[in-house]
Amino acid sequence: HTLVTVARQEGLMSLYTGAKFALLRQGTYGTIRLGIYYSIKDAWERKNVGVKMPLTHLVMLGGTAGVIGSYVTTPTDVMRVRMQACHHTKSPPLLRSFLNIFKTEGMKGVYRGAVPNAQRAAVVNGVQIPTYDVTKRNLLAAGFQDNKWTHFGSSLFAGFLGSCFSQPIDVAKTRMMNQKLLKNPNVRLYKGVLDTLLSTARHEGIPALWKGFVPTFCRLGPWNVLFFMSLEQFRLWDNFINCRSKAVF
Repeated sequence: HTLVTVARQEGLMSLYTGAKFALLRQGTYGTIRLGIYYSIKDAWERKNVGVKMPLTHLVMLGGTAGVIGSYVTTPTDVMRVRMQACHHTKSPPLLRSFLNIFKTEGMKGVYRGAVPNAQRAAVVNGVQIPTYDVTKRNLLAAGFQDNKWTHFGSSLFAGFLGSCFSQPIDVAKTRMMNQKLLKNPNVRLYKGVLDTLLSTARHEGIPALWKGFVPTFCRLGPWNVLFFMSLEQFRLWDNFINCRSKAVF
């Protein structure tokens, strides 16, 4: 209903408001967090031959990789959220958007919401990536084939759990990023993540912390499926190329 209403009232392209900021963030954030996670995980398992990295290690590794990636890319996320909030304004160039926020609010404005952003990333990556790895591992141990259906089920479940755990922090992050520095002392700003969560639950009820869960899962679910299934194909190609290289030499 929301998609149809927005498209009818504001045009089809309004559904992609802030897309360039989202693409920039996803390209940098995804590369950093997944590069850190799989590089360290693969190195650990090569060192400990025949032993899979424990779940606790995977969760800590995923959370740490998410925090590093999110903090580095927070400015792009701030620009994306602001642009989507001001949907009637034409999207300015990336550099100009950054400079506008920096001139009016300083570095605090550029990194506004960095803490909840990092906390959300820690939760999402600490749940989502290990969930895929562990679910796939258990399905294979139960006798399932290492094929696209196993990858599909594992990735979709990872997206569901990631959405469940991250949504309250996502609500807090979005509200904190949308608030600007106001000079009016009578206007109360959210003081932090915990304050935002408590204030939202107190005034709107606990279910309000999961506002937007359906669109979040509709985004994370397909994204996880596309990403992990693509990753598995790249792994197959990589193994194939390595095998051919060894055969030649």
